[in-house]
Amino acid sequence: MRVKFLAQAKEDMAEIQQYYRQAGGSVLAKKMLRQIKLPVLKLENNPKIAPLYEIAPGIHRLAVAGGAFLVFYRVLADVEVLHIRRAEREPVAVEVLEEIK
Repeated sequence: MRVKFLAQAKEDMAEIQQYYRQAGGSVLAKKMLRQIKLPVLKLENNPKIAPLYEIAPGIHRLAVAGGAFLVFYRVLADVEVLHIRRAEREPVAVEVLEEIK
């Protein structure tokens, strides 16, 4: 099973990289992206390791980077990473996740 980052997740990663590059330089930005990406790539072998997101049927929520970020994904033919966001933000609405293609 492959892990695919959909367009919104790619955009989220770019924003995270830009934020950390401005906050602490390229070394910090690379470190943060690595802390997000490595656990996500491990979903390839165990896609259902993260619990289902209680308000969105069929969507899993994985905490990464020491719990600082939440990765929302679904398991179809591949693992499709939908959205990545800071954990302390308001919960993501079901409609937002359902709109991501």
